[in-house]
Amino acid sequence: MFKRIKFIVFVFIYPYIALIASTNDTIWTQYKDGEFTTQCQQRVKVSNRVGTEVADYLVTDFDNSPGHLFNWALKDLGLQNKGNELIIVFKSSNKDLNTGITLGVFDIIVPNVTSFKDVRVKAIVSKTKYKNGINKVTADIIYSALLLDKAYCVFTVVPQKNNEQLFVSNIKIKFGWFFNLFITQRRYKSIVEWRIKKFVENMKDEAERKENKPLTPKG
Repeated sequence: MFKRIKFIVFVFIYPYIALIASTNDTIWTQYKDGEFTTQCQQRVKVSNRVGTEVADYLVTDFDNSPGHLFNWALKDLGLQNKGNELIIVFKSSNKDLNTGITLGVFDIIVPNVTSFKDVRVKAIVSKTKYKNGINKVTADIIYSALLLDKAYCVFTVVPQKNNEQLFVSNIKIKFGWFFNLFITQRRYKSIVEWRIKKFVENMKDEAERKENKPLTPKG
């Protein structure tokens, strides 16, 4: 089953690779048959080495200290702040080393409407590095009570000319029954789409920070 899911993700992302090299920073969303598909991309003036390090950092934090992601990858996304249409409060995360499945527990709050306590989300996060320098981080959401019916999340670092990388985030989401009613196409932009864009910007900021960080002298 997991191989099938990864194949679907592969088919989903790679038709865009030929287009990516010639396009500017952009974000777009399509909606069809109850599913949202969003792609966001930004050019980043960093080496492929740094792009690889940031992709590694994302996976390492997700596996070992997911709460730390709110300090950089998820910084300022408003996921845990009041005043948003949807608030997601991260509570805990644990990875099963035998299965590779990470179980996250969240509270989900829809202000002035309702809230859901201890929502469980199971995901498998993996990273693949290709010989051409492309790095791909894939998050397969294999279980999510209430929140998601299914979701594929792919973050890709694509080498460009002139020591640049293209950071690309592809998200395909079908919400569970309640949130499918609540998150309309209009609300999707204000609840989800801007957060995807901000996530890519955060990855860009972290990469540029690493690129400009002075080397520690040896000895």
